[in-house]
Amino acid sequence: MTAQSKHVFSKILTVTDIKKRLAVPSAIQRSLPPFNGGHTVTFQFLYGTRPWPIRYTIRRKGYKKPVFSGKLWKNFVIYDDLNVGDRFILYIGQGEDGSSYYKIINRSHQGLLQQPTTPYGAELDLTLALAPLNVEGNTMIGSMARL
Repeated sequence: MTAQSKHVFSKILTVTDIKKRLAVPSAIQRSLPPFNGGHTVTFQFLYGTRPWPIRYTIRRKGYKKPVFSGKLWKNFVIYDDLNVGDRFILYIGQGEDGSSYYKIINRSHQGLLQQPTTPYGAELDLTLALAPLNVEGNTMIGSMARL
């Protein structure tokens, strides 16, 4: 028999995910290790055949948004050469012996145009609207002429 796995969540990585922390959807907290009254849990996931420890935290006060963060997360980002636009996918699996484990898959979006981002992580809109030139008068036609 082979091990079974279940999709937990996936996310297209942003600048913040790469440089600081990966925000985890609050709705999937039941699928991850419990905090048991604390605010930090370190657990392992598999990437390929290598186990990686990961720090999973929530804020102590206010909105308790869960994240993967800290040096352990940054080490994984560097080792795997994660980039903005890559898809991060987390699965929970059950081995043949009944034990549970977490597995990460990274799918690069090679071949897709990635929009540049600002240093603050806000995406830039680079949509350009160009009107054809009026050859006779060398002016723009339509609403663009008023610019």
